[in-house]
Amino acid sequence: DDDTLLEPILPRQGVVALVGSSDSGKSSLLRGLAMAIVAGRSEYIGFPLHPRYKRAMYISTEDDEASLSRLMRMQIIDQEWEQYEGLHFIFDTDNLLETIELGMQSHTPDVVIIDAFADLYTGPMNENNRVRSFLNTFSQLAIKHNTLIIFLHHTGKRTESLAPSKHNAIGSQGFEAKMRLMMELRPDPTRHDIRHLCVVKGNYLPSEYKHDSFELRFTPQLNFEATGERVPFALLRERNEERDERVELARAMREEGKTLKEIADALGYKSISSVHALLKE
Repeated sequence: DDDTLLEPILPRQGVVALVGSSDSGKSSLLRGLAMAIVAGRSEYIGFPLHPRYKRAMYISTEDDEASLSRLMRMQIIDQEWEQYEGLHFIFDTDNLLETIELGMQSHTPDVVIIDAFADLYTGPMNENNRVRSFLNTFSQLAIKHNTLIIFLHHTGKRTESLAPSKHNAIGSQGFEAKMRLMMELRPDPTRHDIRHLCVVKGNYLPSEYKHDSFELRFTPQLNFEATGERVPFALLRERNEERDERVELARAMREEGKTLKEIADALGYKSISSVHALLKE
């Protein structure tokens, strides 16, 4: 596909963001993406993958070389180390734009992953113009080299009690406004090994991609596997008494022989997938 890197979610070019809490596995998900790209794989987390150059840059501000080496060894299952030679890590973030530009002159990467935004941008988060100006330099770089730049960023405290949203990211509206796409990675409220990839902004995507999560299993080896299930955003908040009551009511109606459609109508849900997710709880 000429327009997408990870079809249909990730575009071939531009600036996008993955946000989430510190325990969600954001870095592992993006490392896995970079590794799949340089290995030339045809899919990642259940989506078709279209690498052109089989090269990736990963800028790490939170892990050093030894730490990342250990983490990658956990994620590499096939032990064929040579296929990951196209993955280039950068740890020195002084003059970062020049470093990225220099690397791109010799080898164009399919993706540049910046982990994490808050460590590079040191200005006030609530100043929209400064945030947008900072991100604009990276946007121009992505356009110039026809590549994708992914910023990893954090969500605010206590956003777990809210549904996934582009407004959950720390900082200003300027950050969200500059992104072609925003995704939130959200731990499941009850299952410790499940994560939910939520597309919370993507103007070029049909609405069907932006209301239900893509459910992923987070393995002990720090890899992600698609389960094939999708869960409405409204059901991904931390458990509360109101939702517990809905779960019990849905189960009672199901035991009475009600159809999923009848339960959805009674509880005010638009689709039976919401009821299916309730009953799974």
